[in-house]
Amino acid sequence: MKVIAIMGSPHKGRGFEIVQKIEAELCRLDEVEFTYVFLKDVNLKACQGCFVCIGKGEQLCPLKDEKNNIEAEILSADGVILSTPGYAMNVSALMKNFIDRFAHSLHRPKFFNQSLLLVANGGSGLSKVNSSLGMTLGGSNKVGELKITTTPWEATADYQNRVEKDIAKAAQILYRSMKNKKLAPPSLGNLIWFQIFKKMASLSEQNLPADYEYYRTRTDYFYSTRVNPIKNGVAGIIANIGVATMKKQVKFK
Repeated sequence: MKVIAIMGSPHKGRGFEIVQKIEAELCRLDEVEFTYVFLKDVNLKACQGCFVCIGKGEQLCPLKDEKNNIEAEILSADGVILSTPGYAMNVSALMKNFIDRFAHSLHRPKFFNQSLLLVANGGSGLSKVNSSLGMTLGGSNKVGELKITTTPWEATADYQNRVEKDIAKAAQILYRSMKNKKLAPPSLGNLIWFQIFKKMASLSEQNLPADYEYYRTRTDYFYSTRVNPIKNGVAGIIANIGVATMKKQVKFK
């Protein structure tokens, strides 16, 4: 069993301590290969916003660095932990760049075999931080999230005990998800996501050739699974409304 932790802090601080405790709990439960990727130490250049990865394909990104190696590590893992401190009620700059560099996976999901645990630490706004983290690796199965207050003031014993229990519980949830891994039937929200992108891709062979090719061979969902026909019908109606709204704003081609 393999877990990779993507660490978004510019230094090894409280977030690292939290993830180390998750690692210890996982290793107590089973034999786990645990890998850390400290974004402060890797060569991951700043996203230029050129849209090439989304429009034409991530393989054509003009930036040559360690991004592909990191992606390969994530794809080989059973579990992924995304950890960041909260800065101004958002992720760190390092983690934001990581999110930007993997934005193509929100158009063309690929991380279906990865269970995802989100870890935010800091002051206020940690729910917003985790909301940003959750929109990172398209297709991944978010199984849990931690929001741990780490301020300049010393925490009470009661809060520390609660944090330790939350960490252990999150690690156990992640472990069970990795141990009992299976591709689940899609939720209504994911069906809507799929159908909107598929319909938009069918209209965008020139504008978004990578999306067009990705969705052209997919029928009911991103992967082969049982799709609830009622949910599928509702998703189709909502998707049609969404695409019709888009047609009023842009010219597809």
